[in-house]
Amino acid sequence: MTEKTPSLKEKLESSKKYLPNADLQGADLEGADLAGATLTGSDLRGANLKKIFLSDSKISKSNLTGADLAGANLSGADLNKSNLGKANLQNAYLRRADLRGANLSETNLTKSNLRECALFKAWFKKSDCSGANMQNIKGAQSKMQGCILVGAKMAGADLTGARLERANLEDACLQTANLNRAFLNDTNLNRTDLRGANLRYVAGLTREQVKLARIDKNTLMPDYLKVKWTSQSAFDILDVEK
Repeated sequence: MTEKTPSLKEKLESSKKYLPNADLQGADLEGADLAGATLTGSDLRGANLKKIFLSDSKISKSNLTGADLAGANLSGADLNKSNLGKANLQNAYLRRADLRGANLSETNLTKSNLRECALFKAWFKKSDCSGANMQNIKGAQSKMQGCILVGAKMAGADLTGARLERANLEDACLQTANLNRAFLNDTNLNRTDLRGANLRYVAGLTREQVKLARIDKNTLMPDYLKVKWTSQSAFDILDVEK
């Protein structure tokens, strides 16, 4: 009886998972168990990685442009400086992953779990993060211009110096988030929960934006906008001359 030739997925799963600089462009690895694998510098462009297990794996400086990672487990993975532009990460689990300097532009991150991820200087331009869990992310100096963050959970997020121009934060929760020195020009803050958030030195914030958002007496406002509380929950915003 002829022995069945093992598939690429089976070969990788049975290997020692040490595959730096691997050429896996367009590979079908759906559901593969590559937890803890080393894929540093690999080419995974357009690969089918749905529901793959890559927790605690090393995938830094890899190219995952256009890859399908829907439902993938990437918790604790090292994706430092990797390219995930236009990838599909819907419902992916990325808790505590290292995405510092990674490119996530035009990426689908809807309902993904990015809780406690390291996102320093990561690129999220025009990405869709609707309904994503981004609580306690370390996103200082991240670039989120035009990013869709509708209903995103971002309580406790560090967004120091983040570029959020034209981003859509409607119904997002940023309670106690640090937005010190962030850029909020033309950002949609309709029903955004900013209670207890630090807005001390933000740029581009207008009184009209604040009126649409949800703040409280613990929200730290910039000097150029003064809040006058008229009741426990109602307030007026006064422009202060610079």
